[in-house]
Amino acid sequence: MSYQLVVMENPLLDIQVNNAEELLQKYELKANDAILADTKHMPIYEEIVEKYNVVYVAGGAAQNTARGAQYLLPANSTVYFGCVSNDKYADTLKDAAAADGLRTIYQINEEVPTGLCAALITGHNRSLCTNLAAAEKFTLEFIEKPENWSIVENAKYYFVGGFFITHDGGYNSAIKLSKYAAENNKPFALNLSAPFLAQFFKERLDAVLNNADIVFGNETEARTYSEVAGWGTTDVKEIAKKLSQLPKGNNNPRTVVITQGADETVVATGDNVQVFPVHKVEDKDIVDTNGAGDAFCGGFMGLYAQGIHDVARCVKAGHYLASLCIKQVGPTFPKVGEREPLPEF
Repeated sequence: MSYQLVVMENPLLDIQVNNAEELLQKYELKANDAILADTKHMPIYEEIVEKYNVVYVAGGAAQNTARGAQYLLPANSTVYFGCVSNDKYADTLKDAAAADGLRTIYQINEEVPTGLCAALITGHNRSLCTNLAAAEKFTLEFIEKPENWSIVENAKYYFVGGFFITHDGGYNSAIKLSKYAAENNKPFALNLSAPFLAQFFKERLDAVLNNADIVFGNETEARTYSEVAGWGTTDVKEIAKKLSQLPKGNNNPRTVVITQGADETVVATGDNVQVFPVHKVEDKDIVDTNGAGDAFCGGFMGLYAQGIHDVARCVKAGHYLASLCIKQVGPTFPKVGEREPLPEF
């Protein structure tokens, strides 16, 4: 089967639990924070499943984006590659992704468990405690398998989350995919994902960015990149323009999209910089802002992968999906059968 959009990164099974004040205290976690699990945190995953009513979400930033893109695309349009273990959590992760219409092709690594994220919700706050485990064990050899690479070759659009570059298998796969896209004039999108990537993995980030036709980020990621690059500016419009003008692996222009929460979204293509106001969601309707950036990328790519390359329309789709996401608990969307008809973008 052919897919329009191929997405790769580190898959996590998000295990969401509400009213988690006691868990925060027990495991010494902060109400609005995101950390990698230490040894003392490891029992939390079994505990919340056994003792609490939980909701499972097919998580990891790029998998959130893939689910969002599929939300706007025709059925069977999006496929996601990542690495999991052969355990009960992998089965749950597959089921959660499939419920959102996402096709997953997971590499299996039985030496470590499936990557998990405990999402402890207290009011509007969300504490994320992540054990990456199998999520960072993806290998280049897996994507090079003929049956997998044929899916890549038959697709028309590609998206990789920046977290993929922190381990060798993900980085090498991102490089191969981005070079293939550049050589074949197929749009390749990259998410800057987190400030620490520019701080500690800039050489790798730049190598993938070199072949990126679309670059997503938020204002903090953009300003961190500018600081590390020595550009001497915190102006998001100027940073977006500079990012769009970095060297590129082919002659196609690069579009840089920087979100700023509820503030205007900045889009730069060469010297052309545009701003797009965000339609504000009323405070009373906001449930959880976590995952809004992933949802924005999903909305943008969901329209873009339909051949609609008008950035104003794609940004509008991104804003729409982000607004749906923040009205839900976690990076989720209304079920397809329960959602209102999609607006005109």
